[in-house]
Amino acid sequence: MNLKKRLVCPMGVAGLLDSKFRRSFHNPNRILKPYIRKNMTALDIGCGPGVFSIEMAELMEGAGKVYAVDMQEGMLEIISQKISGKPAEKNIVLHKCSQHSINFREKTDFVLMYYMVHEVPDKKRLFDEVIPLVNKNGLVMIVEPFLISKKEFSETVNYFRERGFAETDKPKIMFSKGTVLKRI
Repeated sequence: MNLKKRLVCPMGVAGLLDSKFRRSFHNPNRILKPYIRKNMTALDIGCGPGVFSIEMAELMEGAGKVYAVDMQEGMLEIISQKISGKPAEKNIVLHKCSQHSINFREKTDFVLMYYMVHEVPDKKRLFDEVIPLVNKNGLVMIVEPFLISKKEFSETVNYFRERGFAETDKPKIMFSKGTVLKRI
């Protein structure tokens, strides 16, 4: 499969992204719990149907803000329906981005880019938008499918290292390559 030519994840797979099957090997609580704290500001770029956004809000226990960012209005509508009337609703802000920019300016303590970097045509442009948003000691978690080459993943990690980040963790996530980088 040539992931470089892959388009953005289609709306038709939103249900699969939020299925019990997927959660069995990509459990958002297990993956995020070591990194999320109360009172954080978090940014979930390419949030899809909100699996990780909602988990972040729940881990913050009502004290913090999660910006769920996606370019597909339909994905944001799914999140809106899921959180309507629930405690997470007051902690999640939906933000529609464009294909070329996340159009976001808030400083943040945690950025999640989960299975989405490989879909971005201009990764450096994305990274150059994200990097200034991360507070000192803030974290960036990048998780990509195992089909992404080791070289390509290393280039991503190195891009952040060259701009003031240190790799602090390599979470073990089934079928994936992952890193957590800290702004120093």
